[in-house]
Amino acid sequence: MSPPHRTRPAGLRSPLHAVGHVVLVVLGWAGFAWLWSLVLVRPWDSADLRALIVGTLVVAPTLTVAWIVHNVGIYRRRGPRRSVPAVTWRYERDYYGREIVADFVALRDARTIVVDIDGGRKRFRAVAEPAGREREVAHG
Repeated sequence: MSPPHRTRPAGLRSPLHAVGHVVLVVLGWAGFAWLWSLVLVRPWDSADLRALIVGTLVVAPTLTVAWIVHNVGIYRRRGPRRSVPAVTWRYERDYYGREIVADFVALRDARTIVVDIDGGRKRFRAVAEPAGREREVAHG
């Protein structure tokens, strides 16, 4: 199966369109800052609110930069990803610690699977199709 086709996002139509986006973003942030300035000058005791705002302005960017530096460090040590890490698929015990008894290769194509729990074991088994019912095969 081939990987899905990836398309690039459509760019902005013109330099004027890009300038319009920048102006909207700047106006949005200016409005945000202005509204917070109205909150901060309120006469009630807003020391906790000021601490929250300052803390957020310091903590959020610090965590973001730290995460970026961490990822850049991984990239420099290992290089770009070239594949998905190999994972061993071992399913020997379920969430409750019961032993799993199954032939997963045989179960892969089974239409109906029955799960029996017997004490400390969980058994998976395929059920034979009733006589007269044929399996539908998708063509395509």
